[in-house]
Amino acid sequence: MATGSFEGALELSKETNTLIVGIPATIDNDVFGTDETIGFDTAVNTAVTEIDKIRDTAISHERIFIVEVMGRTRGFLASTVGLTVGAEIILVPEEKPKKKEIFKIIRENSTKGKRSGIIVAAEGIGDTRKLAREIQEKTRAEVRLSILGYAQRGGNPTARSRLLASLFADKAVQLLSENQGNRIVGLQNGKITSIGLKKSCATKKPLDLSLLKLARVLAT
Repeated sequence: MATGSFEGALELSKETNTLIVGIPATIDNDVFGTDETIGFDTAVNTAVTEIDKIRDTAISHERIFIVEVMGRTRGFLASTVGLTVGAEIILVPEEKPKKKEIFKIIRENSTKGKRSGIIVAAEGIGDTRKLAREIQEKTRAEVRLSILGYAQRGGNPTARSRLLASLFADKAVQLLSENQGNRIVGLQNGKITSIGLKKSCATKKPLDLSLLKLARVLAT
């Protein structure tokens, strides 16, 4: 289940006596109550594989690539992917893009002799096509846009995603056998646990902005 599905399940629970236990499965990884959702690791690995290939082209042709990944309202996928691939810039919906800062970074890298780069952007940050044009106009760099799109949702699940699915399902069955409902299962601090469905729906999962700070340090 994704966040919207949990909200629907909560409404259903108010109208019936059905025991409901949710299992978080979304590549957005935005469900409160679990450090990781089923499918997130698969989507990250899919994106990393594609961006590694794009990086080769960026270097050989001395281009800046904006790679748009999924994330309409949250930046969990973009931040993890961006840090993993060594992106020079990561853009997430939680922080409004500072265009002057983007231009500055690209100009400084060019001065150092680095004329290629990767910008990982969540789709929710705005019009990435417009951003690509603006970067090219302001920095004279050759900029290309690559939108990974729904490819991130496909492919064979990683071992990590399969393991989480098995562990979450086992916990869900346990809760139901104990006549416990209106809960979601999750992974917290390395342990399989559960929290109330209502609390999960009512609480926004915070994005770890320290990942963005680390990415900036590593990119310098």
